[in-house]
Amino acid sequence: MTRLAIPSFAKINWILKILGKRRDCYHQISTIYQTIDLKEEVVFETTRSRTIQLEIKGRPVARGKENLLYRTAELLRNSCGEQSGVRISLNKRIPVGAGLGGGAGNAAMALLALNQLWQCRLDREALEGLAAQLGSDIPFFLMGGTVAAGGRGEQLVPLPDTGEMQTLILLYPNFELASSDAYALGRWDDCDEKAVLTRDNLDTTIQRLLRALDPKEDSWPLLENDFEDALFTNYPILVKAQSALEKAGCKKVMLCGSGSTLLGFGSIRPVKEAVEKLSNQQIGEVFTCQTLSRDRYRNFLSNAGLKDV
Repeated sequence: MTRLAIPSFAKINWILKILGKRRDCYHQISTIYQTIDLKEEVVFETTRSRTIQLEIKGRPVARGKENLLYRTAELLRNSCGEQSGVRISLNKRIPVGAGLGGGAGNAAMALLALNQLWQCRLDREALEGLAAQLGSDIPFFLMGGTVAAGGRGEQLVPLPDTGEMQTLILLYPNFELASSDAYALGRWDDCDEKAVLTRDNLDTTIQRLLRALDPKEDSWPLLENDFEDALFTNYPILVKAQSALEKAGCKKVMLCGSGSTLLGFGSIRPVKEAVEKLSNQQIGEVFTCQTLSRDRYRNFLSNAGLKDV
């Protein structure tokens, strides 16, 4: 096999707590990741030359060696001594700088696809190590589903799926927000970066999440994102977007990751009606999607030709 066309999915964070700034300049977090079915496709095709060729359509992103896909291919090739090249084609659909992990998902798919096409034979632990070198969200996309994370996002513990698929409305207010800029706006104390996830706090987190997503409960405040105070203060468009989602009928509205996308769910109106109402206001792009379980995530990747996912 010399070619793979792989779906690359987005994510949200059900909970995102910033525990403090580490000595290595990263931030210690406690979060729950969730894959969603908003996706784009990345095509990988091996070539006889040793070059890494990158073709991108759709939304503007960094080009050449500055692009995360390029850096991922280069890192993997250097790690396994591969001599052949690759042509990577991406039709960028997921908003950029939106807190949805689109670039991180692309990088994770590159690790899986090229490990297979180049026959690197790196095991999952080795791939996770490379993913952590490239970015904090990337290891999560090697796993998918609902996952608790600590450290700077690389300490992962898979959680049981949250039951029924949740239908979500995403509102991207047409501006990019880099994670580094979002962190710079907050005030974070120094932290103990040796803290690790324990079974006790995982059990508490799981129960908290299940309560919050139960439509019979009124537990929406249990879902929280520590970026919101700083970003809502500095970007009034986010306040406007939040209000629009609430007026469209969403019971809960929260920031996706480090922004700039807002997530709404628990709609009191039919989703189609809510989306139409939001679209008419022209605040930004509106997407509907559903949560994606780990089994469905793996099935999508397996059906695309990836082995051992």
